Formats: sequence, C-alpha cells, structure tokens
Amino acid sequence: MSLLHATWLPAIRTPSSSGRPALLVWADTWRVAEPAGPGATPAIHPFSLSPDDLRAWLSERDLLPDGIIDATACLTLPSRTVKPRRKRGEAAASDDNGWTGLPLQAGEPIPKQTEWWPWQVQGLAIEPGAATAWLARLPLSGRHPDLADELRWWSHMQRWALSLIARGRWIPQVELSRGEGYPHRARWVPLLNREDDRRRLEDLAARLPLVATCALPWREPTGRRSNRTTRLRPEAMRAANPVASCRPRSGRLRVATLLEDLVDAQLRTGFTPDTEGLDPLLSAWQDALGSDTGVIHLDDEEAERLATASNHWREGVAGNVAAARACLELETPEDGEDLWTLRFALQAEADPTLKLPAGVAWAAGPQGLQLGEIAVEHPGELLLEGMGRALTVFAPIERGLDSATPEAMQLTPAEAFVLVRTAARQLRDVGVGVELPPSLSGGLASRLGLAIKAELPERSRGFTLGETLDWQWELMIGGVTLTLRELERLAGKRSPLVRHKGAWIELRPNDLKNAERFCAANPELSLDDALRLTATEGDTLMRLPVHRLEAGPRLQAVLEQYHQQKAPDPLPAPEGFCGQLRPYQERGLGWLAFLHRFDQGACLADDMGLGKTIQLLAFLQHLKAEQELKRPVLLVAPTSVLTNWKREAAAFTPELMVKEHYGPRRPSTPAALKKSLKDIDMVLTSYGLLQRDSELLESIDWQGVVIDEAQAIKNPSAKQSMAARDLGRPGRSSRFRIALTGTPVENRVSELWALMDFLNPRVLGEEDFFRQRYRMPIERYGDMSSLRDLKSRVGPFILRRLKTDKAIISDLPEKVELSEWVGLSKEQKSLYAKTVEDTLDAIARAPRGQRHGQVLGLLTKLKQVCNHPALALKEKQPDDDFLKRSAKLQRLEEILEEVIEAGDRALLFTQFAEWGHLLQGYLQRRWRSDVPFLSGSTSKSERQAMVDRFQEDPRGPQLFLLSLKAGGVGLNLTRASHVFHIDRWWNPAVENQATDRAYRIGQTNRVMVHKFITSGSVEEKIDRMIREKSRLAEDIIGSGEDWLGGLDMGQLKELVSLEDS
Repeated sequence: MSLLHATWLPAIRTPSSSGRPALLVWADTWRVAEPAGPGATPAIHPFSLSPDDLRAWLSERDLLPDGIIDATACLTLPSRTVKPRRKRGEAAASDDNGWTGLPLQAGEPIPKQTEWWPWQVQGLAIEPGAATAWLARLPLSGRHPDLADELRWWSHMQRWALSLIARGRWIPQVELSRGEGYPHRARWVPLLNREDDRRRLEDLAARLPLVATCALPWREPTGRRSNRTTRLRPEAMRAANPVASCRPRSGRLRVATLLEDLVDAQLRTGFTPDTEGLDPLLSAWQDALGSDTGVIHLDDEEAERLATASNHWREGVAGNVAAARACLELETPEDGEDLWTLRFALQAEADPTLKLPAGVAWAAGPQGLQLGEIAVEHPGELLLEGMGRALTVFAPIERGLDSATPEAMQLTPAEAFVLVRTAARQLRDVGVGVELPPSLSGGLASRLGLAIKAELPERSRGFTLGETLDWQWELMIGGVTLTLRELERLAGKRSPLVRHKGAWIELRPNDLKNAERFCAANPELSLDDALRLTATEGDTLMRLPVHRLEAGPRLQAVLEQYHQQKAPDPLPAPEGFCGQLRPYQERGLGWLAFLHRFDQGACLADDMGLGKTIQLLAFLQHLKAEQELKRPVLLVAPTSVLTNWKREAAAFTPELMVKEHYGPRRPSTPAALKKSLKDIDMVLTSYGLLQRDSELLESIDWQGVVIDEAQAIKNPSAKQSMAARDLGRPGRSSRFRIALTGTPVENRVSELWALMDFLNPRVLGEEDFFRQRYRMPIERYGDMSSLRDLKSRVGPFILRRLKTDKAIISDLPEKVELSEWVGLSKEQKSLYAKTVEDTLDAIARAPRGQRHGQVLGLLTKLKQVCNHPALALKEKQPDDDFLKRSAKLQRLEEILEEVIEAGDRALLFTQFAEWGHLLQGYLQRRWRSDVPFLSGSTSKSERQAMVDRFQEDPRGPQLFLLSLKAGGVGLNLTRASHVFHIDRWWNPAVENQATDRAYRIGQTNRVMVHKFITSGSVEEKIDRMIREKSRLAEDIIGSGEDWLGGLDMGQLKELVSLEDS
C-alpha cells in the first residue's frame, strides 16, 4: 500500500518564476530495496513513487491537483542504519565508506533513536494557489489509510488560513529584497495578535509533523545554472551542499511562515487591483499584490519608502513586534472601599511571569532595561504604544493617561466588571496583557462549582465501583467556599462582583438556580464518580464543575493506584506458598489483590517467561490463607499446558486442591460435576471443553474464572470467546475474572475489546461503540489521541512488565536474534517460478469470493518451496540428494554442527507438520540420535515425556523439533540455548511466543534466535512486512495473515516474484 505525503518547499524554480514556495506531493510504497548512502549528492529515495506512477495513483482517487510539475526535492527523512549484505566469501566492508541505510517505510514505527538523512525524493510540486485548493479537497473523514498523518495537519493549517481570511485578520505588506538576485515583493500577511490565534499557533507548532517541513535547501555552486546540474563534478556539489544527518527544524516561527504562505496564496488568487487615481507607488503595490509572483517593479529607494509605510500601518493595527508589551494588573478594593486599582506594567512577551512596574519603565528612558534575561529597548515607548491600543477597546483607560508617566488608575465597580467579563479578552487580542485576581481569572475556577471531601466507608472490604462513599460537599466559586444561604444573600445584593470571605467573586445569573437544584437532589457519590472526577480536570456532577476533591487516606490510596500514580503495595508470598517471589512478582500479587478487592477484572500481561503462572498461584493461595477462597476457581488453558499447571500447583501451592475437567471420564451432568468438586479449590479445563461443555460449566457457581494464554479469546465472535465471556460476566456472586497473556493484542485493536469484555465489560462499551470510537481511528488513521485515550481506559486493568527491562529482572541473560539469509537451489528456483506462473493466472481469473483463499494458498506453497522441494511435492521420505536440493537445509546443517559440537541444545520450529516429519527423519539419520517431534497429533502424555526428557535427562536429545502451533505456547524449555525458526509465520507474536519457550526464567545461557529468510523470495518480503505489522501490539500494551489476502494483483505479483540475490 502506498502512503501519500506533503512537504513544503521553501523555494523552487519553475518556467515562469524563481524562488517561489510550493507544496511537494509525494508517496512511498513498500518494496524490497538495497541500503544506500549519500555520496556527492543524497541517495535517491528507494521507496518513492515516480511522478508518472504518482499521477496515476492520484487520478484513481480523484486527488490529482491542478497546475503541477514534476519535481525532485532533497528531504531529510527518518532513516535506519542497514549494512549492505555480503555474499559468501566476500570481505567485510570498511566503516570508512560512510553511512548506509534505508528511509523508514510507510507504516513502519519510528524508533526512539532515529537518524535523519537526506534523500532525493521524486514527486509533484504544486504552486501555493493551487496547493490551497488541493488541501481543501482532501477527504480526511472516513476510510483513508493511504493518507499520511501530516496531511491531516496540513488540513488544519488550511482551515486556519481560511478562518483568518474570513475574519479579516490579514494586512498587505512589502518584503524588501534579501540581496542580489532577490526582488522586492508584495505579500499578504496574517495578523496573529489575538489570544485565540496565539494559542492555535502554539498548538499547531506542538503537533507539527517533521515530514511537513523536512525540505533542505539544495544550491548549485556559483556560476552554474539549474539545467547543468547533472554535469557538475561531485567535488563541487559536495562543497556547495555538505551531506550529513540533519533533523528538520520546528517551532512557532516555522508554522507562522507556512501559514503566511497559505494566506498569501489564497488572497492573491482572489484579489483584483483597482489602481485608478492612486499614487504610482500604491498602484505598483496593488499590481504586485494581485500578480502570481508578487514582484514589485520599483527601485530600492521607492520600495523602502513603501515598506516603511506598510510597517507603520501594521504596527498601528496589531502592535509592534517587540520583546515586551504593556500589561494591566487589576487589584481588589481594600476593606470599606469601592474603587478598584488598575496598575500599569511592562510584561515580557515570551514569559508573562516577568513583569516590571510602569514607574521603572518610565525611569529607564531610552537606555533600555532587562526583564530577566530579555533585553527591552525603549521601554517607555513600548508602554505608551500599548496603552494607546488598550484605549481602543477599554475607554476608561483614558482617565489614566492624564499624567505623562501614568503608573495606576482607579476603576468603578461597573468598570471593573466590564474589564473582568469582556474587556480582558479584547485587550489580549490587541496585544495588551491582563492580570486578574485569582478568584476572577476566568475559566472553570471562577464558575459556581463544588468542593468535595470523600472517604471509603469503614464497613467496606470488597465492593463494586457503584457503592456509595461517605462524603461532604460545599459550594465553591473562585476558590472560596459558601453555603446556599450565603449564596442567596450575595445574590440579593444584585451586583455581579461581590466580596465573600475576603475574596471578590463573580456571580452569574443562573448560579443560584443551579445551586438550589443540586441541594434539592441531594445526590450520592460512588467510587465510580470519584474515579471519573479525578481522571480529568473540570468534570461535572449534576452540571456543577468539581473544583476540589479531598480524598481520605484509604480513598486516596485507591485513587493513586487506580490512576497508576502509585503502584499497589507489594504482597509477600502468602502462608502455604512453597517458593520465593521476586520483587516484581510481589508487586504483581499486590496488584491482583488490589483489583480483586474492588471486583475488577485483571489482565496480567507480563512478558513471556516472567512467571505469570507463579503469580496467579500465589494469588489463589493468598485468598485461601485469608479464608476468602470459598468456592472453586475455573482455569481455562490450552491442552498442552494443563499438565504444567497441575505440576506447578503441586510444587508451589500444595494446599490448593486441584482437579482436571478433561478426558472421556469427566463428569457429564451438573449433579456429577458438583459432587466431584467437593473441597476442590481450582479446576483445570481446556478451551475445547470450555466450548463443548459450556452449559455444564455454567451450572457451577465459580468464585472466579481465569483464562491462560488469553489471546485464545481474541476473536469476539468465536464460540470459545463467547463461552469465556459468558462464564466471566460480573454480577454472578462477585465472580472475579483474571486473564493471563503475553500478547494482549496480537493482530487488531478489536481483539483488545474481546479481552476487556471478559474482564470489565463497561470499560470499553459495546462493540459498535468501540469500533467507531477506537478501532477505526487507530487502525485506519493512526489517531494518537484515540490511542492515548484507549491506553488510559484499559491501563488500570493491565499490568505488563518486560523481561528485557533490567530493573525488573537482572538475572535473565540477553537474547540475540540473527537473520540467517539463504538462497535457493536450482530445483527450488525452477519450482518457485513455475508455482508463481501457474497460480497467478488462476488467481486473476478467479471469482472475487475465491481469490482470498487462493492468494493465501499460493503464499503457503511458496514457503514450502523455500523450505525444500520435497515438501512442496509432497514426498514422504528423504532421498539420497535430500541435502543438496535445499539451500536452507544446507545452512541449517552447518549451524547445527556447531551447536552439537559445543554440547548445546536447540529448539527447531516449523509450521508444517509434513516438513517436521521429513526433517526428523533426515536429522536422526545425519547425527544418529533421537530427534523428538512435538506436533498437534502428539498425545498429552507423549508431549510431557518429550519435554521432561529434553529438560531433565543429561543424555537427552540435543535437538527438539516442534510444530509452531502445538509447541509455541505453555512449555518451559529453558535447557535450549538456540531457537531456530526454519520457516516464517505471518504473525510475529506467534514467533515470539515460540522463542520464549527457551528465553524465560531459569535460563542461564544467552539464547541465540536464528530466523531463516530466503533471499529474493516471498520470505524476504514478508520479513519486512512482519516488522511493519508488529507496531500495534507494542503501542497498546502481532498480526494475522488475512491482510495478505487483500493485496491487489500488482502488489501480489511484486510480493511473490523471485528476485536475483
């Protein structure tokens, strides 16, 4: 899939003009590319579409701009270091050859340590007038995942430019030449002196995507013309344009410049000069304001006169651009006084906290003064000019200007109210600072609201979010509390500004009515209300904002832990637990107990190998030790790990009575099942039986339901997912719910909904609401705001620690991942090409409904060819030339020789059972030793015997073959120090789970992970895609194969075509 970008170019050359800005529209797409680096000039971007391809792409979407020209620009883009691959026997290249790498591709996550390198990018340049019209056409609502994030930012800029034009916030100006070769120009300039526009500038500057402004100036050496660029010597180009890593600039000035270009282009397009009867200077100015180039045809002296006049005009309208501004400070009356004092001051523009009284500014004279580290020239003139602008919007200022050096004045109560209610905003809009007393400073704080004190009831031990708190409330305005009777008395004064408890507050017409309505309702406050009111500032209770919520000690502890401001107190290993918990496991136990206390579901999502099983057993033993475990707990897990659960429980929690609901002799009636559960604490069953025996299991009043490897319920519509959610519904005798998983989100955000619907259904709402509010914005548009909100909602219920974090666990060795690149044998190449040729034609002719399955079938067949021709041809036994027929097998044998000679043990994962049997026969014959193969057909007892022998027998097998699906979860195989992924799965989470059979607690050696990739084949291209698609799970707390079935024929052909390596 291609992704469309837009980058502003400060200046381009066109047939009609030189030095004009333009918007570069370009796109990048996924393809295999060799790493490159800058030489005398930047390297050509390997993923960008050519201008012709880009035209076709835009035309298909009805987004082709008007007035475009082909362009190549130098952009500094986020890049990653990649060393060129060496052929076998080739000497390593010297690092002196410079940086090599690739720009980050469309959809690829940007790492924390990002290098920004220049690349030559091809695209289409749009001149500013056409660019503004094109930006207005962008369809940024609905499904458009092929539009990059910066296009949404550009759309906001375009809307702001239109708003400024509609509000008349612009003025014509003259821009003098910047040197030889630069003409004088007439410009339309936006006025950004109003408070709302200043805030909008700050907001857009904070969200500025660096790709939007990443163009680098690229100059030719003196004396060379653009049409001779290709003839320049590399030495001359390097001297004029040193190539280096360079991060794009950002900030308010950059955004203001872009806005100015957009406003200028739109006003210039619609402006018709009317020069009749005008002075020649003004006529030339008007002609330039309406021309495409903006060039003023005047000599330097005339242009300077015109520029001076236009600057004076701008200063009169918007104020001078200076380091400081005039500021008005309102002080409340003394006791017994009616008049308010308004003091004049000088305030730093960049830091409003820096102020000096007006008397200091008058005394400084022309010498200037310092506001902190800010130098202010002519402070008296600045102050006087600001007072003049204040007079235009607040007439009482005139009385304060009677003196030549005014420092303060008096205001009547009515004048003070006008200043507080309306004039303060208008003064800020004309560039005058205003400081009001805290109780009158505006916003929510100055409105009638509530001050609340609340605490958990003494009787509470474990209750739901809906239970009532012990609480008291008072009315509050401007930080001052008052009773309803006091509010009635103050309202009786019929004055908008009244004094209460030493502070002045503003009463609004509906304040008394709102207070009376709240007092009459006498509402209750629940824990759910307290959590909501403390989550975001300014939330309301019965339409009254809550200004202050003072929580008692016990409630405060709950709020801090719920909002993750403070971790729950760790719990030591409970009495009866036979083992030692690591510090992070004690914190996990405390967290589980904390959420259990408030009847909230918990997802323990620790990285694989950190001991989720131990923490869950410790939690159950904790309940038993506290005499809270009254009824049995149901634990659902994959069949392959049921024995492991039973063994772990016997070893660590022998007091827990554990029973398996599994096998043909399991109880089949509710009465028989209930009878078999007498004195049982935990029941183990499989996901298959959860679905098959759902009605039988629902007949039992479980105290809790635990699901292990919870990704098994990721599909909301699957029967076992619905069965698990039905069993875990809250409200059934306070049934607790716990999910254990290392990958809470494998493929799509929607799978997080299924998990939370099991744990806490109210948190993410109904599935339709979740789809519209979170799934679509995040998955289709990469909406970071929705992603942050989603994380904040689910965060209190998900605990995830990574074993790569040395602060969590320091005794786990590092994991080293190696990509083992291999080629194809002659037979493999021939079979690969024939498979592609035969199948692509069939797919192209297939009906739309059958195409998806045929695409996935082709990809599977090609992966089999990459493994070995015998697998693709469905041969049953290895022949005499078995090794020679597969380059991948040859490389595997080379590495395994070193592993066996060193006495190490290794896990070998494959997704094809037939390949596993072929490989098992070959490896056993090659090394004349047993190589077990654990697949889906392996019985439960055989599976455990294989694991025990590999783990415990000192003379056990050094190689262990496993099916990726059957052996990828729930097994502890820390005896292995090497993990081989012989073929690749479309899902990185599945591969990571398989790797973590060896890389987990108990491992004492460094684990080497070997991932085989066939160069030039679909495996190499899928490897790249895998890394792109794995971003989702990392952002929320891996990826299925369905997305591959949706590729169009062009993308599919590029994906499966065999490239020379």
